[in-house]
Amino acid sequence: MDNMESALNEIRLSMDRFMSVLDGEIEAARRGNLPEDKIKSRLVAFIAIKDSGQIYLDWAEHYVRGSFKEDQGDEESE
Repeated sequence: MDNMESALNEIRLSMDRFMSVLDGEIEAARRGNLPEDKIKSRLVAFIAIKDSGQIYLDWAEHYVRGSFKEDQGDEESE
């Protein structure tokens, strides 16, 4: 695995850990009898963070493959 793929994998793992922490916070709020509107607000934020993180990773992977990998291949052929 090259450096860029390794770095992207670190981001993926960090996002997974972060989402797990947020999920735990939501579960704690449910157990703590937080009002339903507050729980719903946290769920909306959770989904937004998860979706935006995935979009970020998708675009990063796209640009790594399309822009950076090409350059490496060009240098190798010279």
